Amino acid sequence: MAFHEVFNLSDLQHFTSLYDSYSSSEDGNTAPCSLDETITFDRGFLPAFYSLLFFLGMAGNVLVMVVLLQNRLRLQSTDVFLLHLAAADILLVVTLPFWAVQAVLGWLFGNVWCKFVASVFKVNFYACTFLLVCISCDRYLSIVYAIQIYKKHRSHLVHWSCALVWGLCIGLTVPDMIYFQAAFDYRTNMMECQPVYGPTTKTWRVSTTFLYHILGFLLPLCFMLYCYTHIILTLLQTRGFKKQKALRVIIAVVLTFFLCWTPYNIVALMATFNMLQLLADNCTLDRNIDMALSVTSGLCYFHCCLNPFLYAFVGAKFKMKFLELLNKMSCVCPQSLQKYLKEKAPAKSRSSWSESGDTTISGL
Repeated sequence: MAFHEVFNLSDLQHFTSLYDSYSSSEDGNTAPCSLDETITFDRGFLPAFYSLLFFLGMAGNVLVMVVLLQNRLRLQSTDVFLLHLAAADILLVVTLPFWAVQAVLGWLFGNVWCKFVASVFKVNFYACTFLLVCISCDRYLSIVYAIQIYKKHRSHLVHWSCALVWGLCIGLTVPDMIYFQAAFDYRTNMMECQPVYGPTTKTWRVSTTFLYHILGFLLPLCFMLYCYTHIILTLLQTRGFKKQKALRVIIAVVLTFFLCWTPYNIVALMATFNMLQLLADNCTLDRNIDMALSVTSGLCYFHCCLNPFLYAFVGAKFKMKFLELLNKMSCVCPQSLQKYLKEKAPAKSRSSWSESGDTTISGL
């Protein structure tokens, strides 16, 4: 099966369907549900979609890293978070070709690579979420309370914060390192990289599943909504220039995260309830959940392609640095660059690449 069965994205789909999706008859006997429709759908949809996301995600996030690292001596706190966010997104999309191959041919890469690739995905899923939380917190404090935690003379704090995020993500991935393995699935007749749990580990499975729902999505989403709601209320009480454009960007940040991740989490929660036998026990429901997980998890991956546009490309100074990079590579007309820099000169002195360290969020 495809990768959405691994995590589902790890623990969520195929420890819900591969080992628990059985249709019970009235006499108490059980028979495994057919996966033919799900396999056909995954083989047609996932390889092409994952390949597209791989190239888009790599191109956008590598470009962000190149531009940021060209000016690494002048990086502000949010720029550092953006750099780590781009790295996390790159590592995330790097795993997609493995799952695209598995959707068609099964898992061909052995047990060690199974554990490694599944763990890398999970680490970077949490990293993306927690780094967005850090950016939201930085913006909230700097705009609402005019508190700059990561001042220049305390620049080491932002690096310690990023190290803490990565350490927490690795710790949350330990179950994947333990339980994921390459195993033969008799229902798909292929090797699959999937979590293999014993009959005595159901409590652990349920606990890690709800940990994902709560810590990986619900709490970060609530925190970001809280931060950006207060940011918007603060900006509405000020007369900072380009306020309306700043509001549009902030709203886009929250809505994009919400729209990309909420559908998947709703379906994944249904899969969890199905595992706990709280929903109607039938194969039709299992197939619908499997296909819905394929589609909604793809939407989650698409969020990694949007991050460069939401957190970097809308920034005036980032665009100027990008044009300067193109000029060095003789890819842009020097006259056009000078004209653009002259037009944007007033905003340049007031904004960072991400515009999140400034209490007015100028230059967006």
